[in-house]
Amino acid sequence: MYKLLLMSTCIVILASCSQQETLLPDEQFISQETPYRLMTPAYYKTMDDGSIQVRFFESPRIYDVSKGNTQFTEIKQLMDDAIAQKQPLRITESDGVLPYIILEDAEPASKEEVEQYMTKYDETVDPIATKKALPTLAALNTIFDYCAAQGCATGTATIDYCIPFQYVVDGCYARAHKMRQIMLNDYDLSCEKVFSYEGPGPGSLAVDAGDCCVYWWYHVAPLVSVKAPGGGFTKYVVDPSMFDEPVSIETWTSAQENFSCTPNANWGYYEITPGKIYTPGGGTDNSYSSTNWTLQAYANLETCD
Repeated sequence: MYKLLLMSTCIVILASCSQQETLLPDEQFISQETPYRLMTPAYYKTMDDGSIQVRFFESPRIYDVSKGNTQFTEIKQLMDDAIAQKQPLRITESDGVLPYIILEDAEPASKEEVEQYMTKYDETVDPIATKKALPTLAALNTIFDYCAAQGCATGTATIDYCIPFQYVVDGCYARAHKMRQIMLNDYDLSCEKVFSYEGPGPGSLAVDAGDCCVYWWYHVAPLVSVKAPGGGFTKYVVDPSMFDEPVSIETWTSAQENFSCTPNANWGYYEITPGKIYTPGGGTDNSYSSTNWTLQAYANLETCD
């Protein structure tokens, strides 16, 4: 039932292709200095103590709203209304610590902000690659190694905006999209994306990040097809934030249900989408403006700080 509800939400959003599929995410038109973000809630889970943990389309993070928050009733009602209307809210974050980010405040966006959010179109033409698959796994390994070398912490990045593989708390959508840009521009290769989602009930995706664990409601990475020796194709996930080589979808998703992090680790299912999809619900960023903003914002952050 949970999966069907989430999928139905995505289907409704995708059905409005004239708006949602070409929307620029909120980072495109609010500066890094702005004390709030425009974010659209996807759904929330209610905890045993009555608190809620909110999931937004614009981030894989989980935002905790404590029952003790003096504005709890108002925030919860705002979430209910925004989910029903698929409208963005002004979200103010605290400094919060892992595993959850505390949502301090929320309020309706102004009429002008909502109109800007709903009518800001990405008109950049999406390039068409000639290669839909690679001939060998060795060819994919070459691309993987090049993408990994563009990490912000490597000191070897040569692209315009390094990719913060060292900061896995957030930004998977931007990391995946930048790697997709590299594949298109440097290798004339078209990739897909694979989105991994948490399951119903308590818990979330849980990943061992070395000195700490991180928790998401979704995660995304590029998915590349490689010709198999016996015919057909094998799909590999390219995710240097989690692995040092391409891996199968099963290996990738299994690592997101780490019970050493929490007994409530809860992986649900995955979804394969076209490579142009930037966020759950069908958002795109053909101009890479939101992608580059996010990469720059996270370039100097560390996961377990």
